[in-house]
Amino acid sequence: MKPGSTGFLRFLLREPILLLPGDRFIVRMFSPVVTIGGGVVVDIAAPKRVRRADAATRLQVLADRPTSERIATLVRESKCGMSIADLVARTGLRPAELESAGSGLLSFREPQVWFVDATWANDTQARLRRVIADFHKSNPLQPGMAKEELRTRELPGAPAFLIDALLKREKTIVVAGDIVHLNSHKVAFKQDEDAALARIEQAFEAAGLTVPGVPEVLAASGVDAARAKLLLQILIRDKRLIRINEDLVFHPSALHALRTQLSTHKGERFAVPTFKDWTGVSRKYAIPLLEFLDREHVTRREGDERIVL
Repeated sequence: MKPGSTGFLRFLLREPILLLPGDRFIVRMFSPVVTIGGGVVVDIAAPKRVRRADAATRLQVLADRPTSERIATLVRESKCGMSIADLVARTGLRPAELESAGSGLLSFREPQVWFVDATWANDTQARLRRVIADFHKSNPLQPGMAKEELRTRELPGAPAFLIDALLKREKTIVVAGDIVHLNSHKVAFKQDEDAALARIEQAFEAAGLTVPGVPEVLAASGVDAARAKLLLQILIRDKRLIRINEDLVFHPSALHALRTQLSTHKGERFAVPTFKDWTGVSRKYAIPLLEFLDREHVTRREGDERIVL
């Protein structure tokens, strides 16, 4: 750059320095003492890779264009939008100035003000729709996809609330707790799967408290092992069966009957042998059932005994 000329320069500093866009600076050489030049800070965190043809245009926007265009440029360069705190640091403007100037962008306001580019938001929503649709195609018996899995796959590094905001805008996607699905998705069972569901549920219902092992029931379901395992998960999800530990699954009717039976002993202390006499089950079932009842606050363990609450 010739003496007296102007232009854009990028400085690489050995140590961090506190600067804001709009700050003035002077560059001097100390041996000998010579003033090399001066200027105004335009950007404090420029992208690492920008095509030379685009760099001047970008910097001209940040230097001279209205605030709304400057904000839009910074937000579009970001991976998934920017918080208002980040924009304060990048522009030196006050939050009120940024909020009034961000009309060309989408802003989400809970739990913090967050700006995103509208085109990016629309493209991201379309991508989320496609990913969920592909999940339904590969997993027709699943109610939907885990929202956290969707976020980590498609918006890595983004704040958790951002995917909630995008999903809320997308009318074709339903959020049900931690699961997301397309509003057109319905779990449709094949004929053999409907029959297998009934067999699995009936096997546990007929057994009362002396339930068979899960592998035994799934093997007799009439469908392959993978589908049988998935059908069991569906029955547990829908509370048609209740898993009390890794090995034991019960029908709700059996556990309801057990609660009713114990209610007649309210306030009584008992040990494991007494519980076995009351229920007619072996120790194989007694200990897991008692641990389940403790978790459900039906009983409370005190040493080697329990009390019916």
